[in-house]
Amino acid sequence: MTVIKAILDTTYAAETRDGIVLVDFRSDWCAPCTAVDRILANLAADADLAQRVKFTSLTVNQQPLIATALGVMSTPTVILKKNGEIVDAVIGPRSAAAFEAFIRKHL
Repeated sequence: MTVIKAILDTTYAAETRDGIVLVDFRSDWCAPCTAVDRILANLAADADLAQRVKFTSLTVNQQPLIATALGVMSTPTVILKKNGEIVDAVIGPRSAAAFEAFIRKHL
């Protein structure tokens, strides 16, 4: 089972409107994105976080519309939404502990 759901420009609004949703804006060619993908997959596999947070990713080189609309200029960019509103964002790679703290401060 995939713990991080790939979303599209056309599904972004519906996928991120309810609850707490993490969106990983990534690129296929981005080495730091691969590292962040692994960290977020490990966090998404955590039972407590998985029950409370929906983990998603949007590949901007394939789906550029939402990233452009939100002003995402660099990958990886990770945003956290609560009930459809962006509440926080980080740009660039971070440690697993930093990403976990980023998520947990909004639970």
